[in-house]
Amino acid sequence: MNVRTYQVTIIVILLVFLLPSALGDPAFPPPLTKIFTTTEAGTFLAYAVDPDSIIHWNRGLSPEIEFAILPPYTNLPALGTWDDVYQTIQVDRVKEKEPDLIIHYAAVNDASIALAAEMEETLGIPTILVDNRLEALPAALRLLGELLGKEVRGQALATFVENQLAEMANFQRLQAGYAPIPVHIVSSFPAGHFAELLSLAGMVEMPTWDDRPPLPDFVLIMPHTIADPYRAIEREGHKRIYQIPTFPANWLEPGSIFSLMGLEWLHSIGYPSYSKSLASTYQAFMEIFFQLNITPELLEWTLRRSGISY
Repeated sequence: MNVRTYQVTIIVILLVFLLPSALGDPAFPPPLTKIFTTTEAGTFLAYAVDPDSIIHWNRGLSPEIEFAILPPYTNLPALGTWDDVYQTIQVDRVKEKEPDLIIHYAAVNDASIALAAEMEETLGIPTILVDNRLEALPAALRLLGELLGKEVRGQALATFVENQLAEMANFQRLQAGYAPIPVHIVSSFPAGHFAELLSLAGMVEMPTWDDRPPLPDFVLIMPHTIADPYRAIEREGHKRIYQIPTFPANWLEPGSIFSLMGLEWLHSIGYPSYSKSLASTYQAFMEIFFQLNITPELLEWTLRRSGISY
């Protein structure tokens, strides 16, 4: 049975309490074999569950991302992105690939629901909206495992994420009596872009400040956002200036599986009493999600200037 034979608009909003009914929908008889994901974050999600299911990348792979991808999949075509910011999708080429399903991995809101419906109408292919919050990642992994016939794989990935989130949540419960840690982030993104991760880490963004107190406890720098981010900020008296890790992609990007590592990193730099080893967690994450062995040399390069001793 092919899902394209159903001439109906179907949008599945991934919420944990709706997961059983979503999987029971007869319009999605697993396993599916080919999917198109509208964003890079969604493509990484699908790749982690079943690399054979992806038919594309959303854009050309950077050297860092290409290094992390298994060789059989680095030459897949770049077919574009479709979200609330970018619409570079090559509609005709996507149709030629005949994916069984379109996955829009995004925030669950009215705009995303409307966009998913527009995608389905434009492409003529059933489309689902999957919740991209970090806290919903285990459910997303299980859902893709069910749809792609990789239930064991999806369950294993989901369990890894749940364990990491539970450990950090338990640690945060011990910090309940303390005020959030103020941080300033130097990036091209507007204030509030990193709010979910900062909140889960017991932190709050300080968008701007002058040369008088109060100052942020940490300044986090997105690499390559400005010519020389460190010298000017150090002149203002800041000593706790950390570069956000970005191998193979930005660890703080909301809605990305790498945000799990970003949350671990925020805990590691923010709390001397946080005893978990970021290096060990990162090595395990890359091995489990990307089948990539992180060598000591690559580990040192990834965490350089990130404020972590290992």
